[in-house]
Amino acid sequence: MLRINDTTALTVREIEYSIRIRDKDKSFSELRDLLRSELTRFDENVRRNRPDAENPIRDFLRINIERSILIRENTRIYFLNYKEKEGSFLIEFTLLVITSYINFGPIRQSLDYLVKDTIADYFEEILERHIPVSITVQANDKEVVTIPASQPSEVQPLQRKYDPVTRVLAILALAISLCISGIFGYKMISGKVRKENAKLKEDYINLEIEKKISEAVKDQKFNITIYKAADTAGSNKKSDTASKKK
Repeated sequence: MLRINDTTALTVREIEYSIRIRDKDKSFSELRDLLRSELTRFDENVRRNRPDAENPIRDFLRINIERSILIRENTRIYFLNYKEKEGSFLIEFTLLVITSYINFGPIRQSLDYLVKDTIADYFEEILERHIPVSITVQANDKEVVTIPASQPSEVQPLQRKYDPVTRVLAILALAISLCISGIFGYKMISGKVRKENAKLKEDYINLEIEKKISEAVKDQKFNITIYKAADTAGSNKKSDTASKKK
């Protein structure tokens, strides 16, 4: 029997990250503008041509998360709900993760390491070129839905259904075709035999005729010879008698 492989359980989770940047002297707007400036200072074309079209902090987070996380089979990660809030400078965003249940743990660890130990450290490094700051990161995840694994199932092989009428008709058709083939073959063989017999008979008759003719010719020659010899003997006797009388 064929067996269908088990389908791994899928889980959909939301991971909410918040990055808080503090400085006792700088306000929310000053910290935000300084961070944006540092993130775009090597890309003056973007900042000059599209100053309001994109948020460099949001784009930096989204692009680095998408490029840095190794996406496993049947895994999707979406960057959602980006917000900037006051109260020093608070950055919040959500990652929607769709993956197999057993893969979520390693993916969560990778995301935490990326946000807390890579991106947050980089923000702190570029900001401390200007001012001393402290950065803290918090993360919480919640389950949206989990789709359980399907139970293994067996696929029964298809059983052929035979119709008695169809079977009988098929057998009759086969028998008829065999009979027709036999009759046709018999006629061909018997026709060849008759032709051969007729030819043999004709050859035999021709041979007998030739034999009779040959025998007749031989008998005729023999009679002619005897007749001539007898006739010669008689004439000699007559001539001898006549000479004696004289």
